[in-house]
Amino acid sequence: MNDQLIPLSVLQLGPDPPTAGWPAYLGSRGVSIVEDDLGRPAIARADARQLFAERRESEVRRCEVAARNDAQVEAQRLASVRPGIPWWEIPEGVTPGEAMTAGDKMTGPRRRTPLEDALSGNGTTFHPIRSEDGGQ
Repeated sequence: MNDQLIPLSVLQLGPDPPTAGWPAYLGSRGVSIVEDDLGRPAIARADARQLFAERRESEVRRCEVAARNDAQVEAQRLASVRPGIPWWEIPEGVTPGEAMTAGDKMTGPRRRTPLEDALSGNGTTFHPIRSEDGGQ
């Protein structure tokens, strides 16, 4: 029987132990703690195998969630990037800066700058940083 026991110190070699400690955690799961032939607190090999399997499954789930979140953040970042102008569409004799400026006019309306507002003689328009509904 003693060769089938795993000392609690082996469980502590992995990630952080439960906040209440291994004895309380194992007791809440119904796992009995006995002493091995050297007098160390230990648990049955089958219980330790189950704990290690659960830990592996938890790590796999954590990695999957992180990958999903990263993909979602990347998709949002790519959606917010303004499209550029392909080099083959830049007319000969036009600098890239001129082509990009012309491209801005083609991509749709843009917000007027405060200087443009002041020079228009129609007053200025206030553009809040955040919208009133709490969105972005």
